Amino acid sequence: MSAAQQQTEPVTLYLHAELLPNIRHITLYVSLPEAIRSQNVRPEICLSDSRRAITVSLASLHDDVTDTIKLPARVNEASRLALSVAGQRATDPRINGHDQQEYSFRMQIDDEDASLLSREEHMDSSVPWTATDMTSCTRLRCRHCRSILLDSHAPCGSGAAEKDTQGWVWKDLPSGNWAEMMDFWHCHKPDPHEDHDHDHDHDYLNGATVEDQNATVKGYGAANQVVATSGTVLVDVATFLLTNSDCRGLKQVEIKSATASSTEAQMELLCDHCNSQMGVEDTVAKGWRLFKTSLSVSKQSEGVCEDPEWESHPLEAVVAAQLLELIERESARRFVLHCGQGDGLLIWVFNPDMRYSNSSSDHSITAQRAMKILFQDVVDVDGMLHPDRGKASSLSLEELRLSSSVLSAISETLKSRNKMLPKSAREFREWKVSIMHRYDRTKNV
Repeated sequence: MSAAQQQTEPVTLYLHAELLPNIRHITLYVSLPEAIRSQNVRPEICLSDSRRAITVSLASLHDDVTDTIKLPARVNEASRLALSVAGQRATDPRINGHDQQEYSFRMQIDDEDASLLSREEHMDSSVPWTATDMTSCTRLRCRHCRSILLDSHAPCGSGAAEKDTQGWVWKDLPSGNWAEMMDFWHCHKPDPHEDHDHDHDHDYLNGATVEDQNATVKGYGAANQVVATSGTVLVDVATFLLTNSDCRGLKQVEIKSATASSTEAQMELLCDHCNSQMGVEDTVAKGWRLFKTSLSVSKQSEGVCEDPEWESHPLEAVVAAQLLELIERESARRFVLHCGQGDGLLIWVFNPDMRYSNSSSDHSITAQRAMKILFQDVVDVDGMLHPDRGKASSLSLEELRLSSSVLSAISETLKSRNKMLPKSAREFREWKVSIMHRYDRTKNV
């Protein structure tokens, strides 16, 4: 590139800051373009009076080049002095061939900063659309073509008059391993009968009956399965469970999976108008599961206003909630994301809770709550989940099945966020590094 071309091209800065709550420090990256590398220009970094923002500018040759970034948290006063004398170059030899010159700085968080969330927050804080968010008048529609799937009034049939007055009932489903937790919690399952004077022989002969009664009364028996009920919407991390009679505008299509883990044909639910995948049939629960990633929600009753407000969440927020639930339930950090068609993504949730901010044009000025993700493309999902005899398998590997459209969107998001990171931070060994946004209920209350 000639000197004349370098002079005509605009000189821009790129700032990126990451907060790691566990060790309470912020890493700031400052990237300079190749155009000024030969001029030996070093950035001048100024911490704001509130210690919540950083302004970076160049030397006198580029007085008009400046940028400001809002930090994910307030740093301590010692960071001001450290920034004024610091500025050492990132030492990773891989950046020598990059078209940017990078500096990195570390700043300690102020001990009195109360903006960080408590580590004891409830799991629901990362889950969009829980039962408490809904009302009796809530409606659901396809987020693609906007056709109504769940109306604000109750279905016709027996008891319709009573249901019309109370509207929909929304209930949160328990954790996926609730039965196992109940079994651990109730080490001793007492006889539900009031009379405990029967003799030992009677107890022994009727042991199976008593056990079955305990399981029925306490709700953790095999017969006590979650079943869809008309007029009630059951809510879990990623889906809404309803009866087919409560839904409209959906059609069933049989789909066969290409993976050995799910060889049986599955009935998918498609939108009648646009053929988008809206959910799947749940034969065990005797109902239909609608994906949150395919829906928009309105909590206003039909007819209350001419233009009701409809809301939908980013696909990555719902997938992130599923990953966080699996981390809490299975204590796993590595997952295979697939849609049942052979290929997919292998991801490693390296850090489930971080905050970051950067100066890219398409990024919000406020800090975002996210997860640090390491990922790889997988060609043979079935071979990774079910290796041949004699081959090593990972005991800590879990799978998460998504619709093909959601899997494609997540893959594109991870790849685009990888390019958003400073070039020296885009790879870790054989992994690509990226960021996935979390749902943050504290920003929506």
